[in-house]
Amino acid sequence: MNKCAKPGLAAAAAALLLVVMATLLVAAKAECGVDVGNVVSSCGQFVSKGGPKTPPSPQCCKALNGADVPCACKNLLTPSIQGLIDMNKAVFVGRSCGLSIPAGMKCGSK
Repeated sequence: MNKCAKPGLAAAAAALLLVVMATLLVAAKAECGVDVGNVVSSCGQFVSKGGPKTPPSPQCCKALNGADVPCACKNLLTPSIQGLIDMNKAVFVGRSCGLSIPAGMKCGSK
């Protein structure tokens, strides 16, 4: 392969990766009742590592409304996401928003 073709190949691979990621996010929304982008933008500050637990905003609770918690735990909570959030805060936020999260429920790999 000549060197001129490599930038085009890299761009095609990046575009394919974006399509796959978008497809997975749409599937997650359909399967788990979660708009991942909306949850991240509305709830991220309430579940991030560091700082105190604070009650979530109405916008955060609206973003979580209808979420299938076991599905989200199984399909959306990847190790990389777990590295960014405080699971105790995530449970606090979910329960504060009225989600049913049973005591002792395993969510993620930790």
